[in-house]
Amino acid sequence: MVFTAAQLKGKIKYFAKQKNLDARILLRIYMMERFLERITNSNYVDKIVIKGGVLITSMIGISLRSTMDIDTSIQEFKLSKRNVQAMIQEIINIDISDGVIFQIREFSEIMDNMEYPGLRVSIDAIIDEMKVPFKVDLSTGDAITPSAIEYKYRLMFEDRTILLKSYNIETILAEKLQTILSRGILNTRMRDFYDIHVLMSIYKDDIDKDIMKKSFFRTCSNRKTFYVMESGNLIIDKIVREKYLKNLWVLYQKKYEYAQPIDYETVMYSILVLFKIVEL
Repeated sequence: MVFTAAQLKGKIKYFAKQKNLDARILLRIYMMERFLERITNSNYVDKIVIKGGVLITSMIGISLRSTMDIDTSIQEFKLSKRNVQAMIQEIINIDISDGVIFQIREFSEIMDNMEYPGLRVSIDAIIDEMKVPFKVDLSTGDAITPSAIEYKYRLMFEDRTILLKSYNIETILAEKLQTILSRGILNTRMRDFYDIHVLMSIYKDDIDKDIMKKSFFRTCSNRKTFYVMESGNLIIDKIVREKYLKNLWVLYQKKYEYAQPIDYETVMYSILVLFKIVEL
């Protein structure tokens, strides 16, 4: 489907008003979808595994989650600036007749508390004279248990899906739980708390408990944090009582309307329920 800049702005403005969403975020998600569809048509579709915000937003719906970039794990691929530049350039050169042009702005190493080595690619998506920036993060070394799955990503403005490699639900939850427990009361990433609660609310019955345990074990092993498996209950108890984290949650609620109905104790209960599945 091809839009002019004016048509796209109008469609997004109408959609945002109907759903009470931020039009700027919707525009960015649309452009990221254009990039994702190029991945499905590339030689790298089996090497690029989507994870993080772009995946969770798709899983739970844009009314319950927003995202600003594309997080990926790269498999069977040597992660170097030269290789990534060639790969991204090949992907953005693919013509799928949607009227979108992509330009690479810069490459940088990811330094913001990443658990694994990574590169960040800053990209501009362009329709007519309208330019929309977003980032693609690429990391390697993730412990995906048992393996990446085929995920049907539903497009925002079209009644169809595109097929991508993605994390399974157990690996998503394992990484987020490990992050929360390893950072303890020093954590500031309230989105991990929110994500666990919402994913547990929607997908609890789909979780394979055996795979969940194995995924958490492998994640802790890969990140050298075995202690959280033994001390999880104690860590969670400290997090529950920490006033600083409660205040951070209130700030998160004020920033994101979709978090407003959920109190801190409810979120922490979901985290405890998840830990009970994986504890030793």
